[in-house]
Amino acid sequence: MRICYFGTYEQKYPLNSILIKGLRKNGVEVVECHEAVWEKYGNKTGSFLRPVSLLKLFIGILVAYFKLIYKFFWNCKNIDFYVVGYIGQVDMFLLKFLKFLKRDKKKIIFVPLFSIYDGAILDRELFKKSSLFAKMLFFIDKYSMKSADMVFLDTNEHIEYVSELFGIDIKKFRRSFVGADEDIFFPIEAEKDRQPSRQFTVLFFGKYIPLHGLEYIIEAAQLLRKEKDIKIKMVGSGQIYRQILELNERLKNENVEFISWIEHEKLVDEIKNADVVLGIFGGTEKSLRVIPNKVFQAVACRKPVITGDSLAIRELFTDGENIVLCNNRDPVSLRDSIIGLYEDKYFASVIAGQGYCLFKEQLNIEKIGAHFLNVVLTLERVGK
Repeated sequence: MRICYFGTYEQKYPLNSILIKGLRKNGVEVVECHEAVWEKYGNKTGSFLRPVSLLKLFIGILVAYFKLIYKFFWNCKNIDFYVVGYIGQVDMFLLKFLKFLKRDKKKIIFVPLFSIYDGAILDRELFKKSSLFAKMLFFIDKYSMKSADMVFLDTNEHIEYVSELFGIDIKKFRRSFVGADEDIFFPIEAEKDRQPSRQFTVLFFGKYIPLHGLEYIIEAAQLLRKEKDIKIKMVGSGQIYRQILELNERLKNENVEFISWIEHEKLVDEIKNADVVLGIFGGTEKSLRVIPNKVFQAVACRKPVITGDSLAIRELFTDGENIVLCNNRDPVSLRDSIIGLYEDKYFASVIAGQGYCLFKEQLNIEKIGAHFLNVVLTLERVGK
């Protein structure tokens, strides 16, 4: 089978890199018809949304599209399927047009990860729902998903929501967990694990956006101040970074360390050396529909994970067996979960071990690629 992975997708983003590697591990020839655009913008909020930045982005996309047109006609020959990855909503317009010119009837599989409209307007509230920009994002999302032959999202909860939000037949959607790249995220015995006495490190890493519920982590840290051996480490930056710093200062927490930016290799080391990795706790509508990348990456490193309870997380994980679930928006519940793992090292090791077993059974590169391929092949059989 020969698949064209098309667009301006972020090559190093886990969703894309895992799918491409996974398909290749399952014997698929993947032709990357790609031009880099989104890799240049690490933080896609704040100054990124100002008119000058958006104009630069628009020009960058135009230049990339001229190059993609050439690559499409030169490289994308004898293709069985097209895949448009994250971030690819706008790329769907170009691919549909190019297929029309070429009179190509091959199917398009779209892997958007999430709705841009939902993320920017409904979750982060960067623009009013009544604004022209919001309406434009709604149209782009709806067209891109409706015009694809199959759309992959990460959970059934997410699928049901997006289907209803945009009025798209739910039969068009399929579920595929994101997983993690075991070539990067894998268990090690950290040097400090061999020390008889050491600090217990609880790690959060990611972008500072509302769905993460970072304020509840900081409030839980305040409740943990008497536990001198427990340290909270916060790695990342983003939309509400300043607000979280100010909250921590008001609460006078000395057990929280902030690292605003870190190289990817060092971030992996931080995960491998942590005792517990935190997921998301915001309890927003979006947070209840998704499983964040950090959860997959942590279990791949055989680390116990604490995250907010939701129907989405329970599609894959079981509380008290391979993950620890706490109440969303509840710093007391989060504190109790951290204390539970701190005081019961055997329980923590069981959670970490069972999470890692789940990863090996369902979530590594080859398994994710095989699942994706098998589902795509059902589309081919239906087409015949």
